[in-house]
Amino acid sequence: MARKGRWEPKERLSRNWGQPDPAQLERLQMSLLRKQLKEKILPFHPHYRQLLSDLDIESLQRYDDMSKIPFSTKSDVAPTADTPDRPKNFVLQPDQDSIRKVLTPFQKAGMMWTAMRHGKAEVRRRLGTEYRPVQAFFTTGRTALPTAFFLSRYDLDILHECGRRMGEVIGMGDEAGGPSSEDRLVSVFPYAPHLAFWQVYGVGLANEVFTLHTGGGRAMGTEKILRVLEKMRPSHLTGIPGYVYHLIRQGKEQGRDLSSIEVVFLGGDRVTAGYRQKLASLLKEIGSKDPIVFSVFGFTESRKCWVECPGGVETGFHSYPDFDLFEIVDPETGDRLPDGETGELVYTPLDGRGSLIMRYRTGDLANGGMTHEPCPACGRTVPRFSSDLSRASNQTDMSLTKIKGTLVNLNVISDLLTDSPLVDEWQVVLSKRNDDPLDVDEMRIAVSLTDGQPHDNIGETLSSQIQLASEVRPSHMEFLDREEMLQRLGMETQLKEKRIVDLREQVASDDGEDSSK
Repeated sequence: MARKGRWEPKERLSRNWGQPDPAQLERLQMSLLRKQLKEKILPFHPHYRQLLSDLDIESLQRYDDMSKIPFSTKSDVAPTADTPDRPKNFVLQPDQDSIRKVLTPFQKAGMMWTAMRHGKAEVRRRLGTEYRPVQAFFTTGRTALPTAFFLSRYDLDILHECGRRMGEVIGMGDEAGGPSSEDRLVSVFPYAPHLAFWQVYGVGLANEVFTLHTGGGRAMGTEKILRVLEKMRPSHLTGIPGYVYHLIRQGKEQGRDLSSIEVVFLGGDRVTAGYRQKLASLLKEIGSKDPIVFSVFGFTESRKCWVECPGGVETGFHSYPDFDLFEIVDPETGDRLPDGETGELVYTPLDGRGSLIMRYRTGDLANGGMTHEPCPACGRTVPRFSSDLSRASNQTDMSLTKIKGTLVNLNVISDLLTDSPLVDEWQVVLSKRNDDPLDVDEMRIAVSLTDGQPHDNIGETLSSQIQLASEVRPSHMEFLDREEMLQRLGMETQLKEKRIVDLREQVASDDGEDSSK
């Protein structure tokens, strides 16, 4: 996507990105890594310039050599009250002297030619276009302030190129690979400075697909979105899983004609096998023929997303080997694991400007790890990582610690309730008994049931299933009608529905405030 008068990102795999030569892939990726470190990271990156000052870049020849680069985590970049500007240490910050030192003779000649033809101001403008941050995405954590990740225009070009590739994997466009007048996309992601919204924007723009960004229930409202779906008749729908299910269910109950929807791709939350089946069944009931439901994966630190091949959940997320290098490591030791073994997903960018973080431990455990074998559905030879992801890090933050001394993985409970044919909507509330920070933890679960399900014995059934899966029995099971459940979740009012509410930290904080008075 060249633009006249601008320096473009370095040569990539371009239109053949999905078919790299497997025999040359390691050499290609390590070459891109060395180039990025040598020309961008070490000269311009405040954090890694110091951290990697003793690194012999030329020694990075094989994937196994990645261990020479230290891991990074969210805590390295997240701001605190004492260090509010910490994210800026991860932004490339070139100046005239540092740029001159890394320019090749060919690049120097190009800059001189530009200066002679257009003046030195044009050289400065083009460098600013490449490096100057023009947009920010934000991520939030349970124990940290919002963290900003910055993008330059160069990075936005990458975001759009990844959007084009996502559309290619999804199957947008005609048989010749060009835009299709038949494809229409509706996004129900909330308007916000987060990756999912802007990646979908890139998908629509890069693939020249007519796209409507509704802002979700909080902005346009479910009723208006349903009317738009009937009138616009989109082929593709995208959004957060919980809200998309709510939207389609409402459409079915109102007798809306949503039969045009063929493809639903979802991000921002886990997409389980049971959820896919429930949503696909709903779509079929409203007339969609053979609907495809699959997942998109991304995180703020990556500033791009990856998508599954529609051939099935087992195909995994298709990576972009000229942009990213993924590893699977043992979450305990950090040792690199071979293909096919379950471990933590680690991400390293091979290109980019703005905010960059190397060997980033995502905290996501990929069940089945990675594979470099060709995709059985589409034949692409890019590295693929499992779409069966769960949280591997911060387990104590996301667990109950005082119920029979058992640590509880909330992903297990979340998946069980999402997949259950008995449950329509649900919420888990973690609290302290009697609101006493020194008392035991409690887990209360509220559910609304699917139509026609009696309350008799369902509480016992669900409690027993949760106990079997997590070794902890809910302290209380509450049944609500759907409208009250939706209000508790904030389905129409929040950027993302409140599935798991943890009141324990609030209790501890309130107690701390009281004791200091």
